[in-house]
Amino acid sequence: MDRKHSNTSSTLRNSAETRRIYSVVFEQKGASPPRSVLITSGWWGEGKTTLACNLAALAAGEKGKKVLLIDYNWFSPEVHTQFGIPAEPPPSSSRDVLDKVITVPGMGDLSILTAAAFTGSESWNDASSIPSQAALINEAKNRYDLIFIDASAVYPTNRNMNDPMLLGKAADGVILVALTHVTPKSKTKRACCALQSSGALVLGIVANQWRNPLSPLSHGPARRHGTGKAGTRLLPSNR
Repeated sequence: MDRKHSNTSSTLRNSAETRRIYSVVFEQKGASPPRSVLITSGWWGEGKTTLACNLAALAAGEKGKKVLLIDYNWFSPEVHTQFGIPAEPPPSSSRDVLDKVITVPGMGDLSILTAAAFTGSESWNDASSIPSQAALINEAKNRYDLIFIDASAVYPTNRNMNDPMLLGKAADGVILVALTHVTPKSKTKRACCALQSSGALVLGIVANQWRNPLSPLSHGPARRHGTGKAGTRLLPSNR
């Protein structure tokens, strides 16, 4: 891969924060781990797409899982740019959306279902319905060990988004990403409550760019995009 897309090489799979979050969500003893996880945020630019790509790359490359990453962020799809693959899937005569996946070279058994894959086979109105979402995720479970779903942010709503609150009901669980010291806690709490009220199971809140207050690296403003040198923490959703 070229330098532009080098973010998806060893950096993704070797991130200590990504491993920590993966372990908390998928490797707890005595618990049944989720098979499908939706990653969203309260607002735009909080790092949810990066986290979704990181977790999918780690699961496929290091954990040896057969993984599908679905880009359901139809308003502003970015998953394909993270991996340096085309937005449009290869031509296919099949009407099954899952036959339009793109395999990512060098990333283990990782497949991507881009946002564009939905437009040629069925209307977005049909694909965004709860039965269609649930059917797609359930069928994906027959083909893959883990399914990660990158959704649009909960707020602000717009007519082009596929509502993450509806998607959250179809997935086994939701991870909510919040950019520390940038996004007000009230917005994160509002998004978390909205997801829970819709029937979604919020697995936790990732505090992106969290800085240990005792660390000398904790000074300085957080940035709007990416995780940078600051890490992430998975907090209980009831905080």
